[in-house]
Amino acid sequence: MGDSLATRYRTLRYSRRYNFPNDNLLAGTDHSAAVEAEDLVALIRAKGLAPAHVVGVSYGGYTGLLLALRHPDLVRSLVVVEPPIMRWVPSLPGGEDVATKFFEGMFRPAGEAFRRGDREGALRVSLDYFVFPGAMDSLPPGFLRTLRSNLREWEALTTSADAFPDVSREALAGLRVDVLVVSGERGFDGARLTDPELARALPHGERLVIPAGTHDVCREQPAVCAEAIQVFLDRRCGGLTRSCNRSGGPSKPPSSAHASRAGYQLHP
Repeated sequence: MGDSLATRYRTLRYSRRYNFPNDNLLAGTDHSAAVEAEDLVALIRAKGLAPAHVVGVSYGGYTGLLLALRHPDLVRSLVVVEPPIMRWVPSLPGGEDVATKFFEGMFRPAGEAFRRGDREGALRVSLDYFVFPGAMDSLPPGFLRTLRSNLREWEALTTSADAFPDVSREALAGLRVDVLVVSGERGFDGARLTDPELARALPHGERLVIPAGTHDVCREQPAVCAEAIQVFLDRRCGGLTRSCNRSGGPSKPPSSAHASRAGYQLHP
């Protein structure tokens, strides 16, 4: 997806604090999207990107959401793909069971395995939840290598005292940034509950559901995701290439992409 956007926009992709190829040691037991958001603040300011169009997937989307809430001056628009707003889940219809399966069935056991030094056990219980039981024994070796190279980030989160800082609906109601909430039709159970709530809570929010997509929809269907994001950004740029270039916008005039051609569903 990033390569597709880079042909059209000035694009900067970065690796978060504990993700490959970074080799930072864990600092404390309070890592969260709030910490990640402040890292992103420093990056945007150091590179002179403000106000930037920000795109975040999963926990990166959660990070982008906190960035927009705490530093709206740095964000021109925001795209979030299934951000895990887990504090909302128990209060939503059917959410207690979803939260129990997530926290008691996977998240806390993974954290306990990391504390014992059992990184493989932590990965296994996580894959049992996110993919299917026993998935670790059948996934391609290359994919497993990628997961293992990013385990430090998962360790930081599953052993954190506050991995999912609160996002209040009241704060969202005051956000003046345009936000696109992207969901996979067969996405993460928690996000299937919270994504519609998030889109409704945002005064300038809209939601897009990609058919047959899972939580990993942007890896599964990168062209569809890229086109959807381009359509969203083009509307914010108004076709004025020069004005968008100053903050990461189009490097050539927008195309006449249409939602029907990409095969996704847009919910205002």
